[in-house]
Amino acid sequence: MRLAASLIVLFAFTAAPLARAHDGHDHGDGKLRTPQYPPAIILPAMDGPKPWSDKPLLDDPDRFQIAIMTDNTGGHRPGIWMKAVERLNLLRPAFVMSVGDLIEGYSSDSAVLEEQWKEFLGFIDKMEMRFFFVAGNHDVSNPMAHDLWRKHFGAEWYSFDYKGVHFAALSSEDTKDQIGPEQLAWLEADLKKHADARWTLLFFHKPLWTISERAATAGNPDHTNWNQVEAALGDRKYTVFAGHVHHYVQYDRRGMKYYHLATTGGGSRMRGVPYGEFDHVTWLTMEKEGPTIINLLLDGMLPPDAITETSIARFRDFLAKTRIEVAPILVDEDEGISAGRIDLRLRNQFDEPIEVTAEIEGLPLRGTTVETTKLHFKAAPGATQEFSVDVKFGETVAFSHFAETLLTAKIRTVGGDQPLSAERTIPVVIDRKYRCPPVAAPVAVDGDVGEWSDLTLSTGAKPLVLGAAETWQGLNDASLRFDTAYDEKFVYFAARITDDMVTSGNGVAAGDQLQLRFDARWISDRKEKPAFAAGVYGLAIAAPKEGADGAVASIPFNGSPQVPPARVATRRTKEGWTVEAAIPAVLFEKSQNENWHSFQFTPILNDVDGEGERPARLIWRGTAAIDKENTNWGQFVRVKVKK
Repeated sequence: MRLAASLIVLFAFTAAPLARAHDGHDHGDGKLRTPQYPPAIILPAMDGPKPWSDKPLLDDPDRFQIAIMTDNTGGHRPGIWMKAVERLNLLRPAFVMSVGDLIEGYSSDSAVLEEQWKEFLGFIDKMEMRFFFVAGNHDVSNPMAHDLWRKHFGAEWYSFDYKGVHFAALSSEDTKDQIGPEQLAWLEADLKKHADARWTLLFFHKPLWTISERAATAGNPDHTNWNQVEAALGDRKYTVFAGHVHHYVQYDRRGMKYYHLATTGGGSRMRGVPYGEFDHVTWLTMEKEGPTIINLLLDGMLPPDAITETSIARFRDFLAKTRIEVAPILVDEDEGISAGRIDLRLRNQFDEPIEVTAEIEGLPLRGTTVETTKLHFKAAPGATQEFSVDVKFGETVAFSHFAETLLTAKIRTVGGDQPLSAERTIPVVIDRKYRCPPVAAPVAVDGDVGEWSDLTLSTGAKPLVLGAAETWQGLNDASLRFDTAYDEKFVYFAARITDDMVTSGNGVAAGDQLQLRFDARWISDRKEKPAFAAGVYGLAIAAPKEGADGAVASIPFNGSPQVPPARVATRRTKEGWTVEAAIPAVLFEKSQNENWHSFQFTPILNDVDGEGERPARLIWRGTAAIDKENTNWGQFVRVKVKK
């Protein structure tokens, strides 16, 4: 290839001359000049093929790139936010936006909040480009926190312009889950003033459009004012960014893209892309045609439509309709076991064939004889497959040695264009008898569980989570410890609930709730027919409102006046809330006799982090059919009083 003497100048220039001054040079007038470069790329002329493509240079002066960081808190994981700051310092965006929940907050102690802001501002000091603050519910959880925000950052809502793009930073916590009247009036005027913006980008914390849509679906009034915001946006081109829910979804609304982002160090189960659970920053490149989005995982990259409403709905349908059930073998804690049979059932109610690979892990090793610990089976749509595995031991093995025995299963669709997969971890089928002992002293049902000493049973780190499972982010988000006891008149229940955000509901939509499910039938009846029938009782206990500690309520079972109600008291605590309940023993005597033997039981913790949201349902023991049958509930055996 011969290099010609002449040069080809792409994007010819006329206004800017070639550089005539150079740094450090005095050109007679005593002034130092900044070097000037032509606004073009200069390529050598070549005969024949050329070692570059004919695509345009992406050097439009109106193009720019920014980053968006999302929730740092709600059970934050130390080090992640700073890791993101270090990555952004390398990527060099023009500036960085946020969508709130920057500190843990939720304290009425100003010194605590000041210390949290001091730590966070230390992170921002290490960021090498401008950062724009947006308020989340953790940041402005009470009037004092609002005052601190205004002290440090001034306005709670504001706007600015950059290269013809209008940025609006709003507060979804003006009042809870709302763009308040004052802010709404400001926004309407602001948008009118900037009607000529080539694009508008909105940033706020809670995805108000989902709250508004849930209210409309339920026929409830919408207090968010989101519809008025959309009306103010009119037919302009815009994109919306929010956080709060700690999982990522792209929405299509009014022909525009709405996003709720995942986490940048906030509480998350981190189950991966199909769940929308990952740590990331969102990278936005503004083009003439609108923004281009990509999600930068701190260890990778994702396109903006990696999870859409449609795809995540299908994935949730897949999770809900593919079940692996394990029938429990009941063993007394003190007696041990020498042989058993593990019964498994695979139900496929999904519309594609599925296959499962599973392994039984953690069986005691002493003289163990097992048919197989590795399983592989398939099920067509609508089919149910059952399997059994016999296990024998060379000697009697104490029940405690089975405590970590699990069935770990991987489920995936077969034959579809976009295969779906998920992992399930199921407690081993060898189950224990739980004891319901006599009370050591009279129980005062007042919500104070101090008299119960240590509550021995808990939901644990891997509970079954139903409903809005993607919103549960671990033990600090919501968890439960509890115990039972009895006397001649009552079976007592006490619970200590950890909840980073207690939502008591407002009469329109339910908040946090503890549901108790009892099967009082004879053990043979409830084992033979697990479906709900006479003798199965449900109790719903709402989280207490502020200032209602210790109030005793009379709550009916199943909402029915036909059976005696329970006496219930609740209290708020620093970690969450507590419950005490007295269940009339006549319920068990009615289904068995006055010398009743046992009952099957499970508590269900409904965790709601915002009014109107679907709850994440934490199941202590049970299956996805928790509202229809007693499968896998705990078996509580009455410990008789020695005379």
